[in-house]
Amino acid sequence: MSADPRQTGEMPFLAHLDELRKVLMRSIIAMLVGAVAGWWLAPRVLEDIVQRTVRQVIVLSPLEAFNERFKLALIIGLLLTLPVVLWQIWSFVVPGLFRRERRMVLPMVAASMVLFALGAWAAYGYVVPMVIQVLSGFMTPSMKAEIRISALLGFVYNMALACGVVFQLPLVTMTLTALGLVTPAFLLRQWRFALVITFFVTAMITPGDVVTAQIIMGVPMTGLYLLSVGLSWLVARRGRGAEAEAEATVKEGDRG
Repeated sequence: MSADPRQTGEMPFLAHLDELRKVLMRSIIAMLVGAVAGWWLAPRVLEDIVQRTVRQVIVLSPLEAFNERFKLALIIGLLLTLPVVLWQIWSFVVPGLFRRERRMVLPMVAASMVLFALGAWAAYGYVVPMVIQVLSGFMTPSMKAEIRISALLGFVYNMALACGVVFQLPLVTMTLTALGLVTPAFLLRQWRFALVITFFVTAMITPGDVVTAQIIMGVPMTGLYLLSVGLSWLVARRGRGAEAEAEATVKEGDRG
């Protein structure tokens, strides 16, 4: 059985481009198929978002409702077919990786996907409705809210992206610990600084005198930081165990 030319470095540059073109084409086809399902799901998701947040929205052009449903269908299609797309990318990248790199990259990508999904879901079901409810408290009796569907969805997309990125914190701290750049003790010593940063971020998201909203959002973020410290400790402990085992093996070899 012949070796994969991408592993041996014998695959020509144009062949690499052709392989990449095939990967992109298969990924785009998968996304378009997912977008068909997304087109069917989009009205239900739109209604759910509106009912969770502002109860009623307006459109200011004949095409606005169609455009927003189309964009949401593409996003849903990407989410539905993301495993297929990532598998296509992985099949293109993996032949050029060493065995150790394969063992590291795949779990990290899977963990990152799960954490991002949890963050986006937290934004969808918890953060966005809470923030909109808090911000609506700044309205006076003479104000009437007329929220455009495009503005509402844009806000939801941005918050989902932000929360998805924030939820990468445990993975980042574990990686930095594994590389020896930070230690659990260092992270634990910085808890006061982390607490201040956490509530500063929540204050930026919910401006004004909204202490309750800052606590509601700040407590989970603080818990996420403490979880990151705990995971960092587990990684450091495992690394110390591996080093001790390696040293014991070396000493036994010297005695032999």
